Amino acid sequence: MDPRRSWGAMALLCLLVPGGHPVPCRVSISPEEPTVEFGTSLLLNCTSSCRNYSRLNWEVSITKTGTQGPGWVSLNISNVTDWSLELQCFGIFGEQRDIATTTLRAYRFSPPQISLEGAAVAGKEARVTCNASAQVPPPGPPNLRLTLRGGGLPTSTHQGPSVGLPFTARPEQHGREVTCEAVLQLGRRTVNASATTVLWVWAAPRDVRVRAPRTVFTTGDNLTVTCRAEGNPSPRFRWELPTNTSRELRDGGATVAIAAAQRAHSGTYRCLAENRYGASAASIDILFQGSSRSPLIPVVVTLAVVAVLVILAISWWLYRSRGWKPMPE
Repeated sequence: MDPRRSWGAMALLCLLVPGGHPVPCRVSISPEEPTVEFGTSLLLNCTSSCRNYSRLNWEVSITKTGTQGPGWVSLNISNVTDWSLELQCFGIFGEQRDIATTTLRAYRFSPPQISLEGAAVAGKEARVTCNASAQVPPPGPPNLRLTLRGGGLPTSTHQGPSVGLPFTARPEQHGREVTCEAVLQLGRRTVNASATTVLWVWAAPRDVRVRAPRTVFTTGDNLTVTCRAEGNPSPRFRWELPTNTSRELRDGGATVAIAAAQRAHSGTYRCLAENRYGASAASIDILFQGSSRSPLIPVVVTLAVVAVLVILAISWWLYRSRGWKPMPE
């Protein structure tokens, strides 16, 4: 028997399943569907199911570099500059030859970017948009899906390079995060990227409140009236007062302070809160009553006491200096 034919027969029967049926020797490529970002490197392996091969190698149109070991040989592509590249790995087992093929596909993928069109003002329409870009081998367009979520907005998903979401801005959305997730489908593989931004919602002044310790005071009391309001940017305050006499503004104009207030300070204290997006106002009525004792009473009493003392002093002086005596009855 020809030894060469015996060796070929042995190669074909190198792997047996139960029952003695031969299983042909095969080669396979890993990963099966190689995808890589354009301009980067990739390492592939060709593996044989049998060890009795006479040759195991790659057949490609580029310069080959790599290493090999028992039952395998690698292919290292240091700079992928082809959008699509056919790859072949072959193994020779005696008279049998097995070939595995695959296609290397490159892609470009730019991470998503979120933008807010114009200023988001509470109570007005605004729009948030997410854009991403991808490039894949022809013929089809990239299988790209974008999803916007968060920030108190409804989730929006779109197949394509852009997704936009109109909404009515609300003050409570200020400072909340919006996320855009981009998913590029490359055969069985997916590539993900995401971006996050913070909503900045401008708002006219609202919830204006004017407060004082009480609304009825006694003449001579100290008075403080304070104004508070919500808004973005923080509101400025202006006051309309019954009188500007003896008043002092504190806390950046948010508080009016009056020492020893009089009846002229009775009336309406109106606070106007304003910023570049609007204004709002609130007010409080303050009443000053007379003191429980008239301020004239102490003066009259004092004058009466002084008059009595003066009369007594004069009478005593006349008595001592002139010998004056009162007439008998």
